[in-house]
Amino acid sequence: MKVFKITEPISRVVAAGLAVLNRFGIELRGLNKHTRPQEDFLTVSKKHPIFAVADGVTLEPGPDGVYPRVSGAGEAARIFCEVAVKEAEKIYKNFGAPDLKKVFTKANAAVGKYNRARGRFKDKLNYRDFDLFAATAAFLVVKDSTVYWASICDSGVAHFKPPARLVFKSDDKWNVIRENLPRDWLKIPEKERQKIIRSTYRNGLGPGGRLIGYGVVTGEKAAERYLNFGKFSVESGDVVMIFTDGFENYLKIKEFAELFLAWPKNLKSQLKKITRHKSTDDPNSFGRERTLVAVKF
Repeated sequence: MKVFKITEPISRVVAAGLAVLNRFGIELRGLNKHTRPQEDFLTVSKKHPIFAVADGVTLEPGPDGVYPRVSGAGEAARIFCEVAVKEAEKIYKNFGAPDLKKVFTKANAAVGKYNRARGRFKDKLNYRDFDLFAATAAFLVVKDSTVYWASICDSGVAHFKPPARLVFKSDDKWNVIRENLPRDWLKIPEKERQKIIRSTYRNGLGPGGRLIGYGVVTGEKAAERYLNFGKFSVESGDVVMIFTDGFENYLKIKEFAELFLAWPKNLKSQLKKITRHKSTDDPNSFGRERTLVAVKF
């Protein structure tokens, strides 16, 4: 088993471009006008093949429009990864698919504890500039030839087979929220839509516990309903990845899949060539902060 891990910030060329555009009050579509602090994190167990990634999602700029140097959402992501790996290590010997939810529950609760320590209680939130710190997340536990996986929101899991065939990719719940938004959604003022999305749909449950939103790690119990999890078998030569959304579009690129299935000695430098080229050519799709853990069997 070979393991590769990487966290890449917003590409330098993109960050430089954003700085120039910001001087003129111009925003690049899909990207914030200020460079953000780190919000992606990963953790790899030193004891067992257990891996986690997470991406903070609720970071807000200050009154001056500048993001804080340390992201509360980034801290939530870091906490989730560390706790998920630690909890999985405790039960690795007898680990099974039902334990995925147990691990998630512990890590989600740890993020809830962090939110409360920062004074972020539900009755005090305005869901705009004072909200719960949250994160998307995914983690893997590998035992023999079985991969146990879990993901929430748009951090995901992918399984490739030679020569470059994607045989599995985890789903998110964005289609669920789209189906439940009111018909006049776009007529609602943007700031009010933001509040509704976070207060009603983030980990929202409808009548009878029906899912109506998208789901993220916040410490809220309802987040557990949005967890995707399962298991699959792997064979020699297969590659399994967990990733944050910044790497999602790369999964569609043939040379990206082929690179990991070949697993050359200069894998990191070859990957950086791909990400540098793609993020420069199409920063909106490929230039965001991104984290990946890949495992080759």
